[in-house]
Amino acid sequence: MKLRIATRGSRLSLLQTELFAGSLKEVEPDLEFEIVVVKTVGDLVQDRPLYAINVKGVFEKEVNLAVLRGQADIAVHSLKDLPSEIHEELTVAGYSRRDPPYDVVASVEGYGIQDLPRGAKIGTSSVRRAAFLKALRPDVNIVPLRGNVDTRLNKVLAGVVDAAVLAEAGVRRLYGEGAPVKIKRIQPDEIPPAPGQGIVAAVARRDDGGIVDLLRKASDPRAALEARAERTFLREVGGGCHMAVGGFATATANGIEFLAGWASADGGRKVLVRAFGEVPEEVGARAARALKSALGHHGLR
Repeated sequence: MKLRIATRGSRLSLLQTELFAGSLKEVEPDLEFEIVVVKTVGDLVQDRPLYAINVKGVFEKEVNLAVLRGQADIAVHSLKDLPSEIHEELTVAGYSRRDPPYDVVASVEGYGIQDLPRGAKIGTSSVRRAAFLKALRPDVNIVPLRGNVDTRLNKVLAGVVDAAVLAEAGVRRLYGEGAPVKIKRIQPDEIPPAPGQGIVAAVARRDDGGIVDLLRKASDPRAALEARAERTFLREVGGGCHMAVGGFATATANGIEFLAGWASADGGRKVLVRAFGEVPEEVGARAARALKSALGHHGLR
């Protein structure tokens, strides 16, 4: 059986697709794969921050369209790039083992958040990261920084910025322990990770029972639980790349712990809440309600 997999063409996307294909072969050893590379709005528009591109799912929409149009059987994504709502004919059916979900500071010197020099130029185009950075370090300068992981790290090496904040999982997948810069993990109560960060997910047609079943068999059970909680949270808060919201579930033997946070655009206000429970969707919804309640009439904006 040959499975056509739609994905973006970046080095990280192709590597993630290869890793996901490996997990599928563990379930179905005779599988063969055809990679269908798709250009997305997020790949093509590099001169604006993500929040300034007025399109939902800037890294996802065209890749999923390949499945809807019959050009591919599944679409593979970084789960954090998937909007909380996708096309009604599609379903998120597969989840990889989760790599570290945290953000990191990447720099030549090995700075942590509190070690950054006053006035340092910190590169990120994430609304979430920028707002929480301003809350933690109002003295640093946030510089818009787009491009794939290699591009952003090269700008750190070239001194365009003093440091960049990006997902640990992407750096680890590309470089292992051999990244060209030093990275320092950011704790989730400093900058809560984006929902789904660290998980690679596969989307299929909802009515394609054979492929949906294959993807579910190949899924990591713990990652699936955490993803269900985080995507419920994302849907309940109405979050996306335009909102400074993070949400992070941890599945344990005793249940699911959830940390969620919001920060104002200027960093002047930061709110963290915690929730706990056994059913992923209930925990995610509980965390969303707690965050909305903590913000009161100010709301999530």
